[in-house]
Amino acid sequence: MDTRQRLSSLITTLLATASCTVWADSNEVRANLHKLHVPAGFSIEVYADVPGARQMAIGTNGNVYVGTRGNKVYAVVDKNKDHKADQVVTILDDLKVGNGVAMVDGHLYVAEQHRITRYAAPDFDLTLPFKAMREVIYDQLPDKAHHGWRYLAVGPDNKLYVTLGAPCNICDPVGLEASIIRMNPDGSQVETFAKGVRNSVGMDFQPGSNTLFFSDNGVDLLGPDVPHDELNAAPKAGLHFGFPYFAGGDAQDPNWKNKTPPMAVTAPVAEFQAHTANLGFKFYTGKQFPAEYQGNAVIAQHGSWNRKTPVGYQLVRVIFDAQHQVKETKPFIDGWLSAEGEVWGRPNDVLQLPDGSLLVSDDYNGVIYRISYDAKTQGAMAPATEANTLHDFAMPESVFATPAGVRYVSEIGEFGKLGDGKITRIAVDGSRTMLAEGLNDPKGIDMFDGQLYVADIDRVVRIDTASGVQSVIAAPKAFPKPPVFLNDIEIDGLGNVYVSDSGDDHGRGAGIFKIAPNGKLTQVLGANAGIQRPNGLLMDGPDRLLVADFGTGKLFSVQIGPKKPRVTLLNQGFGGADGLVRDAHGMLYVSDWAGGNVWQLTEPKATPQRLIQGYQSAADISLSADGRALFVPDMKAGTLHQTPIHE
Repeated sequence: MDTRQRLSSLITTLLATASCTVWADSNEVRANLHKLHVPAGFSIEVYADVPGARQMAIGTNGNVYVGTRGNKVYAVVDKNKDHKADQVVTILDDLKVGNGVAMVDGHLYVAEQHRITRYAAPDFDLTLPFKAMREVIYDQLPDKAHHGWRYLAVGPDNKLYVTLGAPCNICDPVGLEASIIRMNPDGSQVETFAKGVRNSVGMDFQPGSNTLFFSDNGVDLLGPDVPHDELNAAPKAGLHFGFPYFAGGDAQDPNWKNKTPPMAVTAPVAEFQAHTANLGFKFYTGKQFPAEYQGNAVIAQHGSWNRKTPVGYQLVRVIFDAQHQVKETKPFIDGWLSAEGEVWGRPNDVLQLPDGSLLVSDDYNGVIYRISYDAKTQGAMAPATEANTLHDFAMPESVFATPAGVRYVSEIGEFGKLGDGKITRIAVDGSRTMLAEGLNDPKGIDMFDGQLYVADIDRVVRIDTASGVQSVIAAPKAFPKPPVFLNDIEIDGLGNVYVSDSGDDHGRGAGIFKIAPNGKLTQVLGANAGIQRPNGLLMDGPDRLLVADFGTGKLFSVQIGPKKPRVTLLNQGFGGADGLVRDAHGMLYVSDWAGGNVWQLTEPKATPQRLIQGYQSAADISLSADGRALFVPDMKAGTLHQTPIHE
């Protein structure tokens, strides 16, 4: 190693140590937010205080997992879904540069400098003994500190992709160094996907093409404007991206000009100013931002460390054309670097939340920002038309749409008449068949592991969707008292079945019950808990339910635990509140059976917007497979409506 390389390595190590041990007070960060140049309609705020925040990953319940270049990984919890963190939990504290994090099939994966480990079920319990549960799935990563902070991405092939930086400023890599590798989630079938990658700390897959894009940082100490940093595209495995034969872009180090790459070199698809340090990024697929942001890559530029005049310290947009090719790049949000060259923040990674807002980590300040857009144009959608309405149902009460596009509808028949209820299956082509008959007054339905669960007056019935075979999993005698009006079904990720009992017209006999996978039934909420007639149920995190009160038109949160459940009023004004569903963008929908309305909320405490009106009795709703429409049974009219919510 020559003097230049040793100097670069020493400075990089010192910077890495400093960035992981010193962070600003978040109040100081908030006081500086006005310095940022944010496009009209956008806002940025501090979402969470997370020391040394680097790569981020989101769980199925909305928890955000955050890696660091230190020994810790954090879980950030937004308990009340108000888009501000309520809790930051240290779930690991014995790591060796735990920078990379990813979620795959309910497991948290962490890429350390020397290995990749995984941890089961953090979404369900953040107090689990994760160190004791640790599984080492791969331990052959190059164990070198220089560029030893790994980045993880999950591909459309469900494989884990890992960046491995070169352990130097510029040198001849050995083995897996200076590459991107991929493997199965269990660590098997490890292969080198891309070579010649100097130091990538950002990857994502482009929607529409499924091409892997990755950022890469150029060689240092060649000059203030040489070489450019890169954005690369790898549509297939086996490509070489130039390092060390190219220092960045088409620039070459003097010591490597006369050396020939082992294969053809793939040029970058976009280049950025030298030393801007482009790190984590995400392709934007949400609906909250204006339409022109669809498909853009939003990249965090961490900023230069050894340039006399600093550059970077901003978010940039990479805009693509209809053929998925780069059209242009432009700043999105800047201002972490003042006009006088003073730095007060360093964006690091980008993560999209279900509501379409973006999180951006800042390891310099030890915070995560949330960027949102004020979508005041969101208003009432067009009501359902004859073209998207199905007729001739016998009092349809609930609908469930599978990811494959099949719909199941519960039909009560004549209310109070036993044995004339049924479940109808609607195929993707619209054809109808009967899945099950002989039910009493079937209402709420939900599905788990190919089994349909039905609330049927005073019992819960399970129906195999392949054979139609029925079995009663909770008979009337299984309940503490005979059920009065079992109404809705909701199932969590562990297979626990929750069922609401709306009781009589005055709420007598009302409650919420839990049926464990082993069949054990327990009452989690009684008639005196403050919810008059529990109806619609929706999981809102581990052991937490949103509950629609049919009797008062209110929306509650119920925290279920070993102690007395905690009931919190969130909202009201929903008439005969019935069904609850949340889309991929975080929007909540509440149907009003009595008023014939469907309401839309950006979050549970937000002001409700009436999305649809004019139904006779909007019952238990469901989201379409593509997330672009609601299915609404109009029980009294005997119809099923499909109403667009995202064009």
